[in-house]
Amino acid sequence: MAEYQRKYTDLLTEYIPGKSIEEVKKDYHLDEVIRLASNENPLGPSPKAIEAMIEAVKEVNLYPEATCEELVTELAQYYGIKPEEIVTGNGADNLINQLGQAFINEGDEVIYCTPTFAAYRSSTLLMGGKPVEIPLLDGFVYDLDGLLTQITDKTKMIFVCNPNNPTGTLLEEGRLQTFLDQVPEQVLIILDEAYIEFIQEEHYTTGVDFIKTYPNVIVLRTFSKLYGLAGNRVGYAIAQKPLIDRMKKVREVFSVNRVGHIGALAALKDQAHRDKTIEKNSAERKRLVEFFEEQGFDVTPSHTNFIFVDVKMDAVEVFQKLMEKGVLIRPCSGWGYNTHIRVSIGSHGENTKFIDRFSIVIANIKQLN
Repeated sequence: MAEYQRKYTDLLTEYIPGKSIEEVKKDYHLDEVIRLASNENPLGPSPKAIEAMIEAVKEVNLYPEATCEELVTELAQYYGIKPEEIVTGNGADNLINQLGQAFINEGDEVIYCTPTFAAYRSSTLLMGGKPVEIPLLDGFVYDLDGLLTQITDKTKMIFVCNPNNPTGTLLEEGRLQTFLDQVPEQVLIILDEAYIEFIQEEHYTTGVDFIKTYPNVIVLRTFSKLYGLAGNRVGYAIAQKPLIDRMKKVREVFSVNRVGHIGALAALKDQAHRDKTIEKNSAERKRLVEFFEEQGFDVTPSHTNFIFVDVKMDAVEVFQKLMEKGVLIRPCSGWGYNTHIRVSIGSHGENTKFIDRFSIVIANIKQLN
């Protein structure tokens, strides 16, 4: 048979998303399934966003406004930057692909720590680049000094996920700036801040502050996590204009749909819903951490809406047994951590059911072993 594929696709591993709620209900004959696997907002979108999106649905016969001008203008005002320093995309992963298409040439090296978000590797490989992966430090924090040691004349890009997924860890204040000062200007630094809104450290310096003085920094943000719009796929990148202009050249013309655009715009204006989400997430995260620690499990300090836990037994077995009871979590064996699970922070009721069912599953596994 003739081979039609682009040669670099042989290097890729197909991303297999976790089972959907609908699949699990059908497979296990369940009436209810709680998904704590995808870091979604259990409160859902802002009521104002829902109302705006219902109205927007009436006009889905029309193409979206290609540049998301209203949203970009609102974001620029929110951050105190210029509209031309922002580009939108179909979620953060779409923007990562844009970065690859805009900047990575065959043979370019792209550095990041592992485990982290898988799209960094796939976007690099697809463009013929070479991923350079180094492990996280003890405590599962990004090894910035280690990243610096890997820079060569072939290095095009460095990804720093902060807070990191799947570990939830945050770099200490000041570490990023020291790092940025040591990276050559010809190397792009991508600060993936998908979970940055969940951190509670006062006066923490984020990527938006850095773009004003570092022309090689690009910041990624999303409406999927804090804003509860994961199903709408709306993300954005912030950088100085020359980098944004380059990304716009490879951006799909209608990369953000009409309903997503309107929903994100309304969500951004609803400060009360954002505050409520952060408050509830903080309280429920504390509750789950205390539960896991009482059970004798190791919990990595989290600055996100999920927890990275060493349950000291086969994570896939825990995942499977929980799924049979209608609870979905993420086993971290795919990242090489065979006894770790990642648990998203659900609502109070969802977390109560998780605690009850998890306790039963763990007791049964211990009894069998």
